[in-house]
Amino acid sequence: MANPSKKKSKKINFHEQLVLTQWLWSKFNPDNIKDMHELLDLPVHEGIEHEGDNVGQTKFFTELTSRDLIGKQTLDIDTLRRYDRNIVRHWLQVSEARNEQANSELNLKYFQYLSLLFTEYYLDQYFNHSEQMLEELNATVVAYNEDKSDSEILQPYVANDLNKVAYWSATGSGKTLLMHINILQYQYYTEHASHNDKIEQIILLTPNDGLSNQHLEEFKMSGIEAMIFQKNKSRDQFLKYVQIIDIHKLAERDGDKTIAVESLEGQNLVLIDEGHRGTSSAGVWMSYRDTLTKDGFSFEYSATFGQAINKSNNVVKQEEEEIKTKAKMHFGTKALTKLDDTQLKALSLDELEKQKARREALREVYAKNILFDYSYKYFYDDRYGKEVNILNMKKGETQENQQLYLTACLLAFYQQQHLYQNNVGRLKQFKVENPLWVFVGNKVNDDDSDILTIIKFLADFLDSRYKAETINWIHDFITNKSRLVDNKGNNIFVNRFAPLHGRDAEAIYQDILSQFFNAGSNQRLNVIRITQNTGELRLQIGENTPFGVINVGDEKGLFDHCEKLSDSHYLNTRTDEFTPTLFDTINDDNSKTNLLIGSRKFTEGWSSWRVSTMGLLNMGSGEGSQIIQLFGRGVRLKGEGFSLKRTPHNIYSKAEYKDLYLDLLQTINIFGLHADYMEKFRDYLNDEGIVLNQDLVTLDFNTNRISAPHRLKTLTLKDGYKDNQPNGFKAQVKLSLFEIPGKYQGKIKKPFVILDLYPRLQAYHTDKRKRNNDLKDKRQEHEISPDIMPFFDFDSLYLQLQQYKMQRGYTNIRLGIDELRAFCCKPIKNTHDDWYRLLVDSEKLTKDVDGIRFQQSVLLELLQAYMDRFYKTMKNAYEGQYYEVTEFNVGDDDLPIHMCDKYVFTSKEGFNGEAEEYFKRLTKLQDILNDGQLEKTVNWQNGSLRTVVFDKHLYYPLFSKNDDSLPFTWSPSVFDYDSKGESSEVKFVDDLQRYINSDKQIDALKDYHIYLLRNPDNRYKGLGFALAGNFYPDFLLWLVHKETGEQYLTLIDPKGIRNMRLDDPKFNLYKQIKELESQLETKLVLNSFIVTPTPMNTLVDNSLSEDELKERNVLFMVGNQTAYLDDMFEGILD
Repeated sequence: MANPSKKKSKKINFHEQLVLTQWLWSKFNPDNIKDMHELLDLPVHEGIEHEGDNVGQTKFFTELTSRDLIGKQTLDIDTLRRYDRNIVRHWLQVSEARNEQANSELNLKYFQYLSLLFTEYYLDQYFNHSEQMLEELNATVVAYNEDKSDSEILQPYVANDLNKVAYWSATGSGKTLLMHINILQYQYYTEHASHNDKIEQIILLTPNDGLSNQHLEEFKMSGIEAMIFQKNKSRDQFLKYVQIIDIHKLAERDGDKTIAVESLEGQNLVLIDEGHRGTSSAGVWMSYRDTLTKDGFSFEYSATFGQAINKSNNVVKQEEEEIKTKAKMHFGTKALTKLDDTQLKALSLDELEKQKARREALREVYAKNILFDYSYKYFYDDRYGKEVNILNMKKGETQENQQLYLTACLLAFYQQQHLYQNNVGRLKQFKVENPLWVFVGNKVNDDDSDILTIIKFLADFLDSRYKAETINWIHDFITNKSRLVDNKGNNIFVNRFAPLHGRDAEAIYQDILSQFFNAGSNQRLNVIRITQNTGELRLQIGENTPFGVINVGDEKGLFDHCEKLSDSHYLNTRTDEFTPTLFDTINDDNSKTNLLIGSRKFTEGWSSWRVSTMGLLNMGSGEGSQIIQLFGRGVRLKGEGFSLKRTPHNIYSKAEYKDLYLDLLQTINIFGLHADYMEKFRDYLNDEGIVLNQDLVTLDFNTNRISAPHRLKTLTLKDGYKDNQPNGFKAQVKLSLFEIPGKYQGKIKKPFVILDLYPRLQAYHTDKRKRNNDLKDKRQEHEISPDIMPFFDFDSLYLQLQQYKMQRGYTNIRLGIDELRAFCCKPIKNTHDDWYRLLVDSEKLTKDVDGIRFQQSVLLELLQAYMDRFYKTMKNAYEGQYYEVTEFNVGDDDLPIHMCDKYVFTSKEGFNGEAEEYFKRLTKLQDILNDGQLEKTVNWQNGSLRTVVFDKHLYYPLFSKNDDSLPFTWSPSVFDYDSKGESSEVKFVDDLQRYINSDKQIDALKDYHIYLLRNPDNRYKGLGFALAGNFYPDFLLWLVHKETGEQYLTLIDPKGIRNMRLDDPKFNLYKQIKELESQLETKLVLNSFIVTPTPMNTLVDNSLSEDELKERNVLFMVGNQTAYLDDMFEGILD
């Protein structure tokens, strides 16, 4: 168990938990992937030496041994030479046929070599020095466990842990060839081992039949005998073959299509490709793995270990979960603190239960099994694979916006096609492939089919009725007009179509017909079913060469759906018996197939270098691993000299290459439609250390609470006045939607709605140079003209609003059709009397039938939003009259008012490095706070960020910033300074600290304990007053009498008031708060003050004198230093 006295540590990244990898790195010099990359990742170091002292060795070996880098611990040059010769021998065997087929020589990449070198060392130790190996591994575990929390520590290795290793390999990093060499490596060491643990059979487990067949072909290329497992064949007959088994065919018992796992027991060499993807239960899968490898050995390979362990535990926490499960079963609760000692003793785990916990603690299992980590993080950082441009349109957008978005998708793909076709010869140097657009759908055969969505889009694009509109859209995209924006209002496609700038939109449309559709003119889309090729439909225009192929399981069902569309969309359907398959020709050099559409499963077992644009439809977070596999297929890149690498910016930006736009051709565009995968995808890349637009470095900075012996009193909504209670808002108040009650007028903030109708996309790009955060295209602001409203159907609007009201449960709101019409017809004058702001393109606000219908629908949306805002505002105003006193301890978990437990600091876009330097200093400050050294935090400063310390504030520290130079943002907000370098909040806290520490405080105050709390705004459950203009004063201040315990709660708001009107409802809170005090059933003295740094002679509204303002509890902080605090405390204690 972990030491309970250890400090809480920062959550550790899984990459940092890989203790087996750490142990292996300790045997080499350099001892980390970054330095090895610097040393070895050059083309000159790839290949085999053909002359010199090291003939027959790899050039990597020459580089490693020529720099006196060997011998950090146990690895000498002769051992390294032996390992290297083994690798060369195995590599020549598996690459021979491939070299002949490609007519070129394949060479190991540096990371592949290191993976094999690590394997050589591991197997040598495993077979020849296992006891010493176990001892060293456990020493590594002990060192790792230093200062780790219970959820992060690892248990010691046992001997049975050593026969299972894993490789975290990015998709596209060549793990298949490594698997084949691993077989040869293991065979070599078993043949040379001193004991008789010979291999009885080799088993490869795959997640599906598609990958099984792909592996079968790959084994043939490597000269390794393999076969798809056949249950009814004699087992002895095929022992020399690699048996390829779909993991779904494993079961506890034999069945028609399954085989009992126990029947495969023996001295197996088990190879596992993405095994955790093949089963829904980690426990079942790990049990199968242990059974198969009990007397043998396993190599496991995955690109997605990070996702496999995402919600899993280490052994300590997994055992806790097992105990809680038992507690729920035996005692009806998982809360162990509620159980007595006898009950807890009954929950102790037996040996089988402990084994189960150890097996299912996937985080710990893989932390101790992963032999080499070359996940996507390193793959991308080493410039392997393509850049990634990711867009997604969520559900809820109109059909027109969806069509617009898919047009942008097609245009992006066409741009890649156009660049390729115009530069085929020049691009051969960079091995750029003919672009291919792949669309993957989640739903295939129903009326809401994802595949039909794409077919309908293609048909509509070809339909002459929509041609003019489509050309207009293309024109807007290539001229940087805002059509699609992100959540910040940025034009998503600004400068994304630079190669098409200056071209005529109609000419581009015609070229799309020619290059993408393989057609010369608009003709109907033909959907053709190939009856002899099960699972395939082809797409073509007229009798032209097919441009697309659809690959699905039930092509007839999809074809029948297409037939139904022929009346409503610009398409025809027919069958063809004798045409050969298109799917199998996609990778041919002369392929004219530009589009591949299929269900998510067709991509498993299929790959292509051609994929340049990918569409994902309705792919949810539940398909996370499949999405990442798809992504991995898309980022594959041959690269110059078959380097697998992107061309660096300093090369493609040269004048001689600039017109090739290599950056666009070496980018995979991923367009999601209704694909709620973006957060999953972002999390994946974030876990891998790849920062996208919004994947920024963060720091959680924990605050500490002071020790306060008193139960403090605050205000909360009175019992009986909450929702659905007898005195609640809904039961007691009846309102007209379009009329604010007289008693609230001038006291509340009027309901106001903002509606932005620009389509919103999620957008990320791995290349910072392609992000457009600072490039904004002004969105247009308009009103719905009262002149057009006579054409609206107000009866329909009225009925729809009534229906919405009932759906939302606003039963106490009334609305009449006459009032509705009068309210809507008021013109928008850009004053505080307006009720909405509308952002929409003027093209939408036409006066034809479609325009009128659209604007009526917009008005309904505005009215519904206004109803929500009106209801909430009125409810807050009503409830703000009925408070009661609630007591709390500062240390309580469930507080009646929010207390900041942590700040979240997040780097600004492009400033991760600078932010991390600040975060290091903030982390040191965190350590000081954790040690309770509050005095050392006084006047702490980090650039423009500094601590604001008041030793009686309920938590510490507070922060302030005096300019915008910091490379990070923060939540919740910190105190800010104005353009003059002043902060009324900071001045108040500093003044208050000096005041109570001095002998100048008023005598009466010496009888009281004083406490302060920064009051959150309405987003964080702060104490606010709707009838004072929705006012949330900045501070709550308590005075607690040292003898009687009598309490005073004062709301204080330091603020500039130069431009405020003195009839602002905030100035009346001092009066309302005393009225509220008189209604309280529990004694609590309430007060409210505004303290201001604004000089009296600068007020715009000077209708009251300073003494008159003082009577209203408005105090001036200027002049005689802290004299205003005398006035404030005298006013409180009066």
